[in-house]
Amino acid sequence: MKSRNQKIFVIVAIGLVIIGLFYSLNSESIFAKFLEQLSPPDWDEVKPRDIVKNSIPITLVEDIDGKCKVHGEKFDLIIDHQYFVRSNELAEKLKYDRENKTLITPCEELKGEKSRLNVWYVIPEAEKHATKYEYFITEWEETLPQN
Repeated sequence: MKSRNQKIFVIVAIGLVIIGLFYSLNSESIFAKFLEQLSPPDWDEVKPRDIVKNSIPITLVEDIDGKCKVHGEKFDLIIDHQYFVRSNELAEKLKYDRENKTLITPCEELKGEKSRLNVWYVIPEAEKHATKYEYFITEWEETLPQN
């Protein structure tokens, strides 16, 4: 009798796993939506109108054991925007000092004394990847005003 119950349990468990896999492959399932929130944003899946792209110049202030303090004069304009709902998370990650307008980032990410901090985020109303964000640092390129 015990062996029969174990076989039934195994068969039911396998059936549940198969059903779970089937539903996880369905992009509309709750499980798929949950997994989407854990993955990084796939910018190709987001409509361009749902992406906000910002960039500011950052300049090196000091190197503290591989962590660089940089000055980001206009960073508050990015994180104070109403559509950037996870801005506090980014400010905390970059150890933003609002009073001194400084951030802390790994020195190996900087591209020289002056770099460009890019912050992209998805608006909350987006169909895919809502409220996700990404930041990255690129080289600073001086641009001349066009007449």
